[in-house]
Amino acid sequence: MFRDYNLYTNIKKLIVMKNISIYTLLLAFTLITIQGCGPSEEERKAAEQARLDSLRQVEQQRIAELMQAREDSLARASQQEQMEEEETSAQFAEDGEYAVQVGAFRSEDQANTYKNKLSDREYPHVYTVKAGEEETGNIWYRLRVGFFASKADAEEFGAELGSELNTGYWVSKVKRTGSGS
Repeated sequence: MFRDYNLYTNIKKLIVMKNISIYTLLLAFTLITIQGCGPSEEERKAAEQARLDSLRQVEQQRIAELMQAREDSLARASQQEQMEEEETSAQFAEDGEYAVQVGAFRSEDQANTYKNKLSDREYPHVYTVKAGEEETGNIWYRLRVGFFASKADAEEFGAELGSELNTGYWVSKVKRTGSGS
């Protein structure tokens, strides 16, 4: 009986070994089949190209959005600057009673030369006023720009122009008689 038991055990071991071999072969076959069923090299390349194209498209869209945001920002800044300039710039008034004196000259020629330089700026009125006494020879030619409805507008304009020309200024209340000189 002992012999039969050994024989039985050996047969059982052989059957188990045979089953393990079959299962191993079956597992190897299954893995090879699964790998063979996966995407081909062409499919993998196409998928990678599609991924790269998608990333490139997203990047181009991001760049376009940044460019648009920059343009919008510049437009807003320009608008704001223009609005501030309109708010802060002094307003000329045809019937105003204030003028800004930007210079006084002993020579009429000097006054007219300077007047011509300011005329290029397209101010509504740039004119000279002769002041002083001819008997004593104390004559001045005052160069003025105007007219402004309020002293505050004239002061604002005078400060801007004086700073720009590196000169002083004087605000004068003027009496208007018909047309300017």
